[in-house]
Amino acid sequence: MVDVKVATEAVIGNLPVTVRRRVKWGECDPAGVVYFVNYGEYVVSAYELMMTELLGEEFQKAKARHGVALPAKAFKVDFSASLRTGDEFLMTVEISDIRTKTFDALVRGHSVSRSPLFWATLTLIAVRPMDRSAMPLPVALVAELERYRTACVAAATA
Repeated sequence: MVDVKVATEAVIGNLPVTVRRRVKWGECDPAGVVYFVNYGEYVVSAYELMMTELLGEEFQKAKARHGVALPAKAFKVDFSASLRTGDEFLMTVEISDIRTKTFDALVRGHSVSRSPLFWATLTLIAVRPMDRSAMPLPVALVAELERYRTACVAAATA
């Protein structure tokens, strides 16, 4: 019997949230190297999984409950190595900065053996769902982000 892996990503840790992902064939160019644009999808997916874990419910429902939309304002990525079809890799997600209307999610990608692959910063901005105007981050959301950031720092130093 052949061991077939069906899922392409899974949450495997929580402080920080760690996501294991496998590169699919369609995410790569003819040479088998991941297209640049797919890193954005990897980072956003890892961030959304972290927020689901953090808020204890599906992220889209949580945003509605908080009365906020959180679109990306900025995305920055730096590469250390390339990924290819079939590679499994890990992403850890931390919160690096929290400001009045925005916050940054830091996503570090590394191989299963922990060799660095990339790091990315995703800046999210709080906007009102009805008119998409900027608004302050909800107090309850800031409290959850701060709690997670503090717990990640404590786990790293333990």
